[in-house]
Amino acid sequence: MLGKNKNGNSFMSMSRAGVGIAIVFAVQSFAEPVVLKGAMLAPLLGKPISAVRFFGTSGAPVPFQIDEVDSSGDYVCPSGKEPNGARIGGLLDTNDEITFLWEDLDAQSAQTVQSLGLPIRVNRGSQSRLLWCSADSTLPLSPTVYIHYDPQQEKVITPYYYAVFGHDRFHFVRAGCMDFANNRYIDMTGELRIRLTLRALWGILPITYTENNLVCLVKRYKAGPIRLIRRGDFHLNLGLWIKGSSAAVNQICYPQMTGVPVIAHLPIRLKFLFKEAYLEMTPVLTRQAQAFSYQIPSVRADFSFEPSTPLDTFIRVNPDHSLMFCVNRSSGYGWLLQTSMPSGLMGESGYVFKRCGADSSIGYCGFKISLNDLPAGKYLINNWVFFGRNPSQLF
Repeated sequence: MLGKNKNGNSFMSMSRAGVGIAIVFAVQSFAEPVVLKGAMLAPLLGKPISAVRFFGTSGAPVPFQIDEVDSSGDYVCPSGKEPNGARIGGLLDTNDEITFLWEDLDAQSAQTVQSLGLPIRVNRGSQSRLLWCSADSTLPLSPTVYIHYDPQQEKVITPYYYAVFGHDRFHFVRAGCMDFANNRYIDMTGELRIRLTLRALWGILPITYTENNLVCLVKRYKAGPIRLIRRGDFHLNLGLWIKGSSAAVNQICYPQMTGVPVIAHLPIRLKFLFKEAYLEMTPVLTRQAQAFSYQIPSVRADFSFEPSTPLDTFIRVNPDHSLMFCVNRSSGYGWLLQTSMPSGLMGESGYVFKRCGADSSIGYCGFKISLNDLPAGKYLINNWVFFGRNPSQLF
């Protein structure tokens, strides 16, 4: 869940219900599915997960997915090289997560239908939806599937986007968004360009690592109708067979968005080793993205890839908890960066735009964050990428 930004604006929140409704869940992010914890469905705890059902007020089954989460917070993923499916208990637990989509919920009010089980109300702005859940295995399941994953090609396809991941990587090497005007995918991005730049020896010696140094061994995965979870061990390949500090990470792909929350561990204050340190993440755009523009709402910036646009631009404004978009009139993607780094230490951060004509690309655009004086500790770096007919209206 996206939580709150640094200005206190809530993207998503949840609370216990009032009279007549068991659960009230508030959604303000248009792209993110509704994610409930098993603890919120107390009457169903201990029931077989295979028996759980969700229905709209019309009585039609609602597509959903239940993912088991063990006591350590690790998702139970039964597929892959190192599955942990042996931990599956099969009964709904307080840690388990139940996921469904706002768009699949009926707008009908609670007063006009007969109770079908435990009621759940979901609010988004002034709109409200109601659904029911039960543990009756004789009731039907929805046949709808939004996520299609090919583990051999390491490719995920949804109605909004597709992405091909690099082998032993979490970043993509090719991705596209749905062109809703023509009902086809636009192959708009090549690889995700990543640069980690460090300056040692009082800034004299530059050291650069790229996306090829970021290794993530995908150990297991779970593909369901609502989301794909890929669990991997992440580390930085420093060269000479030396590994940097490693971390366990989960990549989660929903029908309309994907995210990779990474907890990075810094053992000592960074400035003790390096005078400067920067992390840059900029998707490379293909020539099919010629008609798209790069937009940064917080500074009212809008860059096109026309020849008249400046070749290189850097906008010095902290991109943390802010949005950027690459869109045309009918499709595109948005990007939200979230970190737990102190904002006062990110003054040299900003947005990057570069237009080029080499090979099959037209340029790249994204963000650059400064890590210069980061204290020792653990830090969250989370990237959410979301897709839609008009991504700039999703938040």
